[in-house]
Amino acid sequence: MADSRPGVIEGDVRLRGTPPDLPPLPTSPSVASVCGSTLPDRSLVVGPGGALAFVVVALADGTEAPAPDPDAPTAFLDQKRCAFEPPVLAARAGTSLEVRNSDALLHNVNALAGSQRSVLNVALPIEGSRVRRPLPAAPGVLHVRCDLHPWMSAAVRTFEHPWFTTSDASGHFRLEVPPGSYSVVLWHPRLPGVSRFLSVRGGETVRLDQTWAVEQVRDLPLGLPPAATSLSVP
Repeated sequence: MADSRPGVIEGDVRLRGTPPDLPPLPTSPSVASVCGSTLPDRSLVVGPGGALAFVVVALADGTEAPAPDPDAPTAFLDQKRCAFEPPVLAARAGTSLEVRNSDALLHNVNALAGSQRSVLNVALPIEGSRVRRPLPAAPGVLHVRCDLHPWMSAAVRTFEHPWFTTSDASGHFRLEVPPGSYSVVLWHPRLPGVSRFLSVRGGETVRLDQTWAVEQVRDLPLGLPPAATSLSVP
C-alpha cells in the first residue's frame, strides 16, 4: 500500500561568484526623516557563501490541487521604512493579498499584472492602514510598486496550487508536497527561471539544490513594471 504521508523537497539555492555591487537607493527629502536618505537595494539578497534569499520554489502549474482553504493565511506585504517586505512573495492565484502601511507617511500600492494591467491601486494614507484584495484567478507575476515613492518595488508570483515556498536568509528552503512526480520551478525576478523534474514518495525527503552563476543576474528596472523577459515565467 502506497504511503500517503507528505514528502519533502528540501535544498539550498546559491549564487556562484562575486555578487553584483548594488548601490544604495536614494529616497527623497520628504521621507528622509522617517526612512533615511538612502535604502539598501534588496532586489537581490545574497548572504554568506552566495546564499540567495527570496527565491520562489514551487510545483509547476498544472498540478492537481485541492480547493483553496478559507482558513489559510493571506498573502501579506508590508510597507516598512519605505520598502516592501518581503521583496519577493509567493501566493495562490485567486486568494487574497493584504498590504499594510507601517510608516507614518502616505503610501499607495499599485499591483500590475500582464501588460501593466492594474489589479490593485489604493492609497494607504496613514500608519497602520491596510487593504485586502483578491489576486487574479490566473497564475502569473504581479509587479507591485508605490507610485509616490518609485524606488519601492516587489514581485508576487502566483500559482494554481498551495505548494510553494521561498528560500530564507541562508538560501535554504523546505517544501512539503503530496507523493508524486513533479516539475519543480525555481524562480526569482533577477535570475533565469529553472525547472527540475523529480519524484517524491510519502515520508521521503528529496534533495534539490540550485546554483546560478553571477553572470546570469539580470537588471530589473527600478520602480517600473519589468519587461516580460525580466519577470518571465518558466
